[in-house]
Amino acid sequence: MKTREKISIIMNFLIFAFTLFATISVIIGFKFMGQFEVLSERNFGAFKYFTTDSNIFAGLISLAYVIYKFTPNGKKQATLPRAFYILKLAATTGVTLTMMVTVFFLAPTSNGNFLRYFMNSNFFMHLITPLLCIISFIFFEPSESAKLTITIPGILPMLLYSFYYTPNILIHLDNGKVNPDYDWYNFLAGGLNTIWFVIPLLYVVTWIFALGLWAANKKLAKA
Repeated sequence: MKTREKISIIMNFLIFAFTLFATISVIIGFKFMGQFEVLSERNFGAFKYFTTDSNIFAGLISLAYVIYKFTPNGKKQATLPRAFYILKLAATTGVTLTMMVTVFFLAPTSNGNFLRYFMNSNFFMHLITPLLCIISFIFFEPSESAKLTITIPGILPMLLYSFYYTPNILIHLDNGKVNPDYDWYNFLAGGLNTIWFVIPLLYVVTWIFALGLWAANKKLAKA
């Protein structure tokens, strides 16, 4: 097993471990960086957030990666099988979207402290875990086949989440207006009519992230 593979195994194990810790922390309400907390709820209400869902998906794929690398077939292959690569790309794209939306949209436009979006469980879910996923995928996880079309499934986590998020907003309108209690990411803060622009834009942005990750991986990851 090459050094690059060993590094990727360590990083993927850390991704899983941090995800497990952060998920348990948010569910039981454990705070280790003060009392500030956003985009999180105790118990299973936390699963309504894409932040939680995308991190858990990434954590599970990372665990599967570690297990695969210790199987006889995984030890022999320096590159990832196509199906596994697609899952890895989708998971990394999901947490990349989570981090980028937080850094460039949610935190800057909030009225509170910028850093509160990166405290407690969100320290891992909004920052550390996404960064580990990105670094590991770009530099240490080459594929046996990585054509451009492989990026399309990268939007699936966001696409599936939008099938929950958008109807949830629509069935909880307040006199025809968006209720911020159900638009917790403030994507439709400009009004309900922006839904025809904002949701497709999110798909496009997500795909751009998938394209960027794919291109960087293709250039930098070596078998």
